[in-house]
Amino acid sequence: MYKNVRKISKKTISLSLIFIILFFLADALFASLSEVQADSYRYDYNGSNLNQGTYPGFKASIDALRAKHPSWKFKIMETYLDWDQTIVAEKGNKSLIQGKGGSWVYGSYDNAWDQASEGAIRYYMDPRNFLSDNSNLFQFLQLSYTEISDENLYNALNGTFLYTMDYARQINSACRNKNINPIYVVARILQEQGNPSTSRTFRMWDSSTNQYYYNLFNIGATGAGDEVVTHALDYAKSKGWTSIEACLNDGISFLSDYIGNKQDTLYLNKFDVESYNGVYWKQYMQNIEAPKSEASKMYNMMSKANLMDNLTFIIPVFYNMPVSACLSPDRTGDIGPENIKVKQGHTQVVVRNAENGNQIALLNYWDEGALSIQRFSSGWHKIVFKSGDSYRTGYTKFNSTYWEQVADEVNCSETMTISSDGVKLYAGPNEVEMKDLTRGQIVTRVLNTGKYNINGSIWDRISLADGTQGFVKRDNLNSENESEIYTVRANGGLALKDAPAGNLIRYLADGLKVTRRSIGQNTVSLNGTPYYWDEVVTPDGAIGYVARNWLYDKNGKKATGDTTAQGDYKETAIKVVEDSSEIKMEPNVTISNIKSTDGSITKITKPDGTEVTDGNAEIGTGFKITRNGKEYTAIKIGDLNGDGKINSGDLLKIRKKLLDATKLEGVYYTAGDLNGDGNINSGDLLKIRKYLLNATKIEVK
Repeated sequence: MYKNVRKISKKTISLSLIFIILFFLADALFASLSEVQADSYRYDYNGSNLNQGTYPGFKASIDALRAKHPSWKFKIMETYLDWDQTIVAEKGNKSLIQGKGGSWVYGSYDNAWDQASEGAIRYYMDPRNFLSDNSNLFQFLQLSYTEISDENLYNALNGTFLYTMDYARQINSACRNKNINPIYVVARILQEQGNPSTSRTFRMWDSSTNQYYYNLFNIGATGAGDEVVTHALDYAKSKGWTSIEACLNDGISFLSDYIGNKQDTLYLNKFDVESYNGVYWKQYMQNIEAPKSEASKMYNMMSKANLMDNLTFIIPVFYNMPVSACLSPDRTGDIGPENIKVKQGHTQVVVRNAENGNQIALLNYWDEGALSIQRFSSGWHKIVFKSGDSYRTGYTKFNSTYWEQVADEVNCSETMTISSDGVKLYAGPNEVEMKDLTRGQIVTRVLNTGKYNINGSIWDRISLADGTQGFVKRDNLNSENESEIYTVRANGGLALKDAPAGNLIRYLADGLKVTRRSIGQNTVSLNGTPYYWDEVVTPDGAIGYVARNWLYDKNGKKATGDTTAQGDYKETAIKVVEDSSEIKMEPNVTISNIKSTDGSITKITKPDGTEVTDGNAEIGTGFKITRNGKEYTAIKIGDLNGDGKINSGDLLKIRKKLLDATKLEGVYYTAGDLNGDGNINSGDLLKIRKYLLNATKIEVK
């Protein structure tokens, strides 16, 4: 890994070039994703072609920027990556951070840097946190060459150690030849070196050759401590960088490799989510704050050089992002309710009105205990505690000598729904906002004693679908009996659309509970068939429309309102090819599915001849099906290993096939041809990846 050694104590330091190849052997899905050879899908945003259901929270911010800057162009970059999977992959990249503490940090790395926490990674990777009219936006600026005169670049260099006309001409010429923004190159150098007089890699003396070497971009600067300088020097010597000019020319060529790889923004330099040449592995820096800090330098220099018109910004979007932007760890700390209590035998533990503030109460081991709602790296906890007949908030320094964490206070498990949009989830009763909830969103109430009566409002403790706990006002909860909660009953999944018969958001799994927010009064046709579409919300807060016919109430009856005989869902399908010995089928086909579809099927066996009679068992590629006295071989499209399921194991099979690391023959090869073009290629890999992310169907061709 490469990291900057300019002056380790500086927060603006950038950790340079990283080539970490991630092989998540424990989860073949991640390993497979890194091999996709197809580009992400990029398109010009026109104000109406962004799916808000699939990508919540982007449109309003981009629209505001377009209105203020009509000459700016915004491109949406659909990564096809799942948000949570991307975060896990990035955690494996040793993303680092400096000068932070508490919930920003996962653990120490060396004497100057820490490993960034998951919360910090989520915050910096979430583009919605930086779609504002300031320098933060410029981490998404497309970095291809921007025409600039030598004089304007010279003026932009004012105040830097590169402030000479010779450097301006040299940088501009090299960048023009390599189709790379010269301001980006300068910002990268300044990020790496800052003040050259304190940098240990800007100019390095080599006693074996009795001369200086330069490494402005910190290329090859791996290791920790003095190792970084040694490796930076070795790299510079291997390239013959005995002058700033030589280092500039080669360094600009090095940076242009990222631009040519379509990692053509500062964000993509750090977070390799562009699938053109594989994802996650090719990252220039480890410092998760580097895109933001370099963007600030670019913004300032481009402003000085009057280069603020006709810019293009590339905004990456991910599947299954949370409805609201991920909060900064500074805003959140470690938040959420945890019950603590003074240990037995300890008395008069001080509660203050702020960290190191004035004393407001003393707690004893016989007292009720406290609700810790926010925990800070300093060791202080913000707490809710009982004082007389009411509850107050305060701060206490948590010391394990006299404080202990105890089991969370829960007394029930009740299905409830949120009564209106915009209801806030708090870490404690009316204290420390966590996130917005959505009308109809299903939650579980776990504390309903009414003990937290704050200014006449009772606060109940709830748990969300992802396990997050917090408090809401009781008035904002509806009981299950008061709510239109339905269960999805659709083999293979029910399509959630952004509008009636609109674009796909995701598939809702069979058995998932959703809440109907509104009842569609009229039919809207899809592929010539009319359907009634109801607006629903999922337990994680996603809103969309589904065909009504596959919603069932708690008594097993279809949702009220008119229904039609068919609906938009992934139907179980079989396909018998005439004069052939094969039967093709789509995912999720079970023994009972196929027998109910075709009454002439009398027997189904595994490849080893064992008969399968369990109706719920999945049919796998290679199974034998006896139909009308003739034996056929089953081909389940996407099931390359014959286990009957389509999962990361099948994705790995395709990946290995593309790398010539394994062979696929016969029906297993046919099962791997997901797009039906007769070959197994990167299109099939992309198809199965999108299927695993609930972004597309797999159909019999």
